[in-house]
Amino acid sequence: MKKTYLAAAIAATFAIQGTAFAQDYQMEAGLSYIDLDADTAIGLDFTYFLETVSTAERPLSEAYFLGRNNNLSASYVTFDEADVDGFGLGGEFWFDDIYAAASLSDLDGDQDFSARVGYMFSDNFLLNGGLADGDSYADPSVLVGAKYVAKLGENFVNLEADLDLNDDNTLMLVGDYFFTNEFSAGVRVTESDADGADTVFGVGARYFFTPVVSGEIEYATADSIDTYGLRVAARF
Repeated sequence: MKKTYLAAAIAATFAIQGTAFAQDYQMEAGLSYIDLDADTAIGLDFTYFLETVSTAERPLSEAYFLGRNNNLSASYVTFDEADVDGFGLGGEFWFDDIYAAASLSDLDGDQDFSARVGYMFSDNFLLNGGLADGDSYADPSVLVGAKYVAKLGENFVNLEADLDLNDDNTLMLVGDYFFTNEFSAGVRVTESDADGADTVFGVGARYFFTPVVSGEIEYATADSIDTYGLRVAARF
């Protein structure tokens, strides 16, 4: 249970300094490797943006959010020791200040889905709420989330909070500081009421080696169980 909970925490924070020039894009594809202490997983992900994403004068990893760029995404993951596969489909859409998102996931035949609606109170501040249900839920969950990307001096910060309300309430907090528009690093904390679930503490970083090629690393730990994640991505 603890290993599954820890893996879910690091996967959720997933969907190093240099100089790169901004370059617009419309697609992003990624390859991930996750070490789950007793298992390993390989993942693929792809996101298509319905409009070209402008990155000028924006942190590269948050450009689509600041630009309110509608997108569709798909992902696939395979676990070695457990010998199970999973996939996910999702989409995010903005209608002026109204935000809408939906996702569907399948892990070894167990399917879950979620839907959210929200409001952009400013160009960089989103509040949203929704529902999640499926085979891994005893009862539907109420979802509440917030995201804020803002200037801090000459740089940016990204702050996120997600609350999953059900019998086992879960709170996830994410904070990233952008040392440059290409390089960010931050902390993650996940707390759950689930039986046997310890607080998960994590750190993560992302660096764009070029305007369209990036690398990410995530590390999470709970009760002496460590999980590592690596991801490389390319934009087109």
